[in-house]
Amino acid sequence: MKSIKLVFFGKKNEITARQKELLKRINFSINSEIIPLPQAGIKAEVTKIKKIEADIFWKKFDPKQVVIMAFDEHGKKFDSLAFAAWTENQIQHNNSKELVFVIGGAYGLDQSILDAAQTKLSFGSMVWTRNLFRTMALEQLYRAFEINRGKNFHKS
Repeated sequence: MKSIKLVFFGKKNEITARQKELLKRINFSINSEIIPLPQAGIKAEVTKIKKIEADIFWKKFDPKQVVIMAFDEHGKKFDSLAFAAWTENQIQHNNSKELVFVIGGAYGLDQSILDAAQTKLSFGSMVWTRNLFRTMALEQLYRAFEINRGKNFHKS
């Protein structure tokens, strides 16, 4: 696999020191980065906002060149060990493509992104702020790589 990208709709200055630290740790296992994309705002009609954000996403990512993993509250739920195994499987089976994890904007993801996603992932039914969610996603990716490397990071 070329790399892992965590994409969100927001500003670069929202990326916290903790998120940068987790990204640095993930980079010991695989090339990775956080990519902020401009958000469409919240003052228009929801469908229009999602469409605008999808257009921004599709201008940045060619679906033929990447494997899209969409975070969605209705997606598949994993525990940490299953997520680690799933992540390793994705890397093994998509070794020539980038793995793009995408976090929706204020209203979630446009259906075009959800339809293109190879997998939809959920961290549960609760709604999280994008800042907290980015930290949780990076923490789980870091944990997955540590588990897969055989490190004594995860306690069962």
